[in-house]
Amino acid sequence: MPFLFLLLLQITPPFWSYWGDGKAEISSYVLTQNRYNQPRKAVSVMIYVTEPFNLNKQVKSDVSNDKDPNIISVLKLNRTKKFQTGIYDYSLMSSVFVPINTYSIGKSTYSGGSPLKVSFSSQEWCGLTTHQLNRTEQGMNSRQLSYFESEGDKFEQWKSDDRTLYADNLFIAVREVLAPLPAGTYPYYQTLEFGRLFHRAFPQQTAVVEKKDATISHDNKNVSVTHWIITAGKQKWTFDVEKEYSRRILEYQFQDGDLVIEKGKLLKSKRLPYWQLNKNGDEKYLKELGL
Repeated sequence: MPFLFLLLLQITPPFWSYWGDGKAEISSYVLTQNRYNQPRKAVSVMIYVTEPFNLNKQVKSDVSNDKDPNIISVLKLNRTKKFQTGIYDYSLMSSVFVPINTYSIGKSTYSGGSPLKVSFSSQEWCGLTTHQLNRTEQGMNSRQLSYFESEGDKFEQWKSDDRTLYADNLFIAVREVLAPLPAGTYPYYQTLEFGRLFHRAFPQQTAVVEKKDATISHDNKNVSVTHWIITAGKQKWTFDVEKEYSRRILEYQFQDGDLVIEKGKLLKSKRLPYWQLNKNGDEKYLKELGL
């Protein structure tokens, strides 16, 4: 079955019965993060939630209007990461906004599951960096701002079509809740985080996607998973994704050559309306997430 046809399939009922309940899926991960050539203990939280999105402005919509074609539904992933480096700490966040159904910009049409917007920010004692990608008719607009002279204030146009893989979006794509990800070869861009933290350029690469059924031990239980391997040049991602819906990521690893950049394992997962849990005393929910 052709790849594009697979991507154009309508979202199956389990999607909205799970993701349309007005809550977010919040998963905590215990991480090992490499920084300055040393492994650091880190904590990551992944927040998956559906929300209305303004297609023209590429921001969250203030209103939900099913009759306005510019207001679409997206699956958003906010991925946070915190760790210490000696005296000072790092706070990182990546966001991916992925339309649930097919969408058009100008004369270009993109399938549901194809990212519309990707953003990243890093805050640490040396300074602040940000990088954002926005979908256009021709591909992606890239805008990066940095306190480093050699990196600051760059505006570029990236080649990108309906099949282009963004490593930031792998945390949605390998779950296959929006669209299948068949094994094969794809155009690929590394995560915005890796480029900024390790001062790497962003050439378009070729990624090879492989997957197979496997069984792993997780929380002292044998769990059936899809084991993913995605390689692009020296970069390699592995994911173990549970077979049972909602197909959470149980473990993952990213390495560049022989260097393991990050390695994560699922700690706890809850469905919560987190935006309402902002009162004194609501910190108790952090304990439920193992944080």
